[in-house]
Amino acid sequence: MMAKIRVVLVVAALATGCDTYRFLSGTIHEDAGRPVKAIRQYEAFLAGRPKDPRACEVRLRAAELYRTFFLRCSDAQHHYETAARDFPHMTACADLAKAGLLKCPDYFPLEVGRTWVYVDSDTKGKSMRLDWELRKSSGAAGGVIITALYAGNKRIRESREIYLKENWALWRIDGPQREPLLRYPYGSGQTWKAGGAKGKEWSVVASSVAVTVAAGAFAECLKVKEHDLRYGKSWRYDYYCPGVGRVKTTVGGPGFENPNTELSRFGQAD
Repeated sequence: MMAKIRVVLVVAALATGCDTYRFLSGTIHEDAGRPVKAIRQYEAFLAGRPKDPRACEVRLRAAELYRTFFLRCSDAQHHYETAARDFPHMTACADLAKAGLLKCPDYFPLEVGRTWVYVDSDTKGKSMRLDWELRKSSGAAGGVIITALYAGNKRIRESREIYLKENWALWRIDGPQREPLLRYPYGSGQTWKAGGAKGKEWSVVASSVAVTVAAGAFAECLKVKEHDLRYGKSWRYDYYCPGVGRVKTTVGGPGFENPNTELSRFGQAD
């Protein structure tokens, strides 16, 4: 029955024009698990009708295929970014595209159940340990992380942190306070600010760094400088790695960078 319905839909699409055929054919191939054929139809549709109102959805579909099946982030980014910039009036679609840009590569995964354990770099956890667990999630676009801070074996603090991917950035939210920890694009030299003259400034120091910590060795990581403008000659560096998240934090200043905390292990909660 479904095969007959698909045939009828394709015939109807052919009668209304090649662009409709390509759009519908692409969705049929995608739903049937044929991503190679789907992407050909989507790319053909976009080549002929880049400003068509359906193009925003098609770009999202193509981007997701490039991200999840082909593992080609550069192609996914192209479609996400074009959808966000060409269709700002289509708010829902544009918002999904902006969130998608922060998933490929994903420097801060937000799937429910993820866990991270951070330790002080000096004693590797004998003095300090910080446990993170992502308890609530709205998918890859937002989540709530429960943190537990230990001094030795004694738990001294538990807190709740909210993270959200929207408007080209990864935000850390604490009540009315919002801080953009990462912002697309991720190229070296990219800078952004929040909080005015006494706020903070972030900059991408390097966009392809190799990092080795207690949890292992990671490649293609971002090195981000976070500078509280109230303190002129000291700042911190955070290292974010694809598919993992933050793996290392150091304290820096003019001419120096000292280790502070690092990832000890990560995974999924039982």
